[in-house]
Amino acid sequence: MSKTTEFPSARLSHQRPEIIEKRARGVKDDATKDQGREEAASKAAASDPDAAADIRKKAKGSAFDAASRELLSRFLQDWVFPRWRQLLVAFALMACLAAVTGAYPMIIKLSFDTLMETEGSNLLLVLGGIISITMLRSIFLYLQTVTSQRIVTRMTTDMQKKAFTHLITADFARLSRETPGRLLSRLTNDINFIQLALQASLSTAVRDVLMIIALVGSMIYLDPLMSLFVLGVYPIAALPIALISERLRKVAKQTQLELGEMTSMLSENLAGTRLIKTFRLEDYTSERMHGSFEDVFRLKMKAVRNRAKLDPILEALGGLAVAGVIAFAYWRISNGISTVGDFMGFVTALLMAAQPIRALGNLSGRVQEGLAAAESLYGLIDEKPKIVDRPGAKPLDIGDGAISFQNVSFGYQQAADRDAVIDFTLDIPGGQTVALVGRSGAGKSTIINLVPRLFDVTGGCILIDGQDIRDITLESLRGSIALVSQDVTMFDDTIRANISLGRLDASEDEIVAAATAAAAHGFILEQPRGYDTRIGASGMRLSGGQRQRIALARAILKDSPILLLDEATSALDTQSELLVQDALAKFTKNRTTLVIAHRLSTVQNANLICVMEDGRLVETGRHSDLIAKQGAYARLAGGGELTPSGG
Repeated sequence: MSKTTEFPSARLSHQRPEIIEKRARGVKDDATKDQGREEAASKAAASDPDAAADIRKKAKGSAFDAASRELLSRFLQDWVFPRWRQLLVAFALMACLAAVTGAYPMIIKLSFDTLMETEGSNLLLVLGGIISITMLRSIFLYLQTVTSQRIVTRMTTDMQKKAFTHLITADFARLSRETPGRLLSRLTNDINFIQLALQASLSTAVRDVLMIIALVGSMIYLDPLMSLFVLGVYPIAALPIALISERLRKVAKQTQLELGEMTSMLSENLAGTRLIKTFRLEDYTSERMHGSFEDVFRLKMKAVRNRAKLDPILEALGGLAVAGVIAFAYWRISNGISTVGDFMGFVTALLMAAQPIRALGNLSGRVQEGLAAAESLYGLIDEKPKIVDRPGAKPLDIGDGAISFQNVSFGYQQAADRDAVIDFTLDIPGGQTVALVGRSGAGKSTIINLVPRLFDVTGGCILIDGQDIRDITLESLRGSIALVSQDVTMFDDTIRANISLGRLDASEDEIVAAATAAAAHGFILEQPRGYDTRIGASGMRLSGGQRQRIALARAILKDSPILLLDEATSALDTQSELLVQDALAKFTKNRTTLVIAHRLSTVQNANLICVMEDGRLVETGRHSDLIAKQGAYARLAGGGELTPSGG
């Protein structure tokens, strides 16, 4: 497959070698794989060298270094401690469950001592005790599980809410920095890792610890000497568990990054099915996705292999403890020091404690995975937006909507060596329509984006009715502007809901009037359920022209004094364009309108035409005057950059 094949991905095939190189490092051998993936994860996780250095430093730290403890402390304060009332209820149920569990070995002791008696006078009491304890344990286990899971699920749901709210209110530049798939992964996969860690922490760090305490108490009561022997064995496992947990955290970071890449690639491939089908890219797309799936598989298996080492270690130590107990108990029973009931009760407690102890050994690894995900989550929600209201910002006092660009300059961070807009000066009288024309990359869309402060100017200023837009509130600024772009945004909802996004409290009559003004009412009534028809993801059940007219209806419904049109009629056929042009002529009357267009019909109707080249304003005037000048505008018209209506 050629490296220049067009594809809907932000990572085009000519960028693939970097990914392939990263993956190639992951299959040579385990040692090289660890090192290569750790370096690649650091590069992917960091947007600047300082962040990358910080990640490498953390990766080299111990399982619970100072940074981990600080992160854990912050997480507890933010999410756990505020729910202390619900946690107290869960802890109380866990304590009851542990108490009942601790009583079980005592019943077993009594059972065997009773069976060893010839009379068996306590048999009914023993049977009743076994049934009662089993029933109580079942009830407390159910209540504790439901209560704990509710706390964890509520907690992670609130995390998703906070992360999404923070993300959707972030700067447009920040949202453009990562693909939607990567952001989706941070809101789903990372939260899932945190949820698993929280579930393990509640069920193991609290419930299982309480059960271990209760069972150890029973063991000490039954035989203090054997208890000392058993308790001396399990601490031996602490060192290997700590080492394995440290590796699990590193693997978790790499897995989360790879999941983000996989989700992003999957999202864009599914969105680009039209191109994939027409260019017969099914095999190529499948190969790319299979590679990503395999990367995630390898990382997951690496985590599985590390986690799988924990249980055998604890199992072997448990077997050693049981063997020692049996040998020691045989000597004590044969010498009459203890009874068979003491031995069976002690072994029951030991075996019942084995599973919680194994879970406790696995806890550190699960917590490390959760901390890696929490670090990613905080990396998202700690980012502060740069475009915010200045102190003392006032609402926009809108008059006739005059816009003034005064020596405006702007450059994107990813293209620091070249400004997208350079020394742009233009006065747009209120109620006038101004058309921006120029070749692709001239800076037209950037000018449009600067007006509602999707980006902030890096030089000069923009005034609306004499007010610097940086000195007015964002809410009032954007409330006074309607935007219709060539990239129409539609949500998987009804036609009515998509139009009403222009003004959420609009009445039915206002929605219909806006649709009628945008020449959309007719085709809407032809839909299966009219205005209540769901249009699918991104409006896929509608044609491009239909989606554009709904977007126009949304802007008309908003009825803002300033209208921004970015190729708003680009997807319309000749008939629809004539209808929409007529609607726009009425709608833009006495409304300040800034329009980007390649259609001669749109440009000719403008009060002023502004020609841009390489970020600079090079010509202004009316159509006939600019043609007569034989300058930049005439070259655009003669070179086919401006197309006839419907062309």
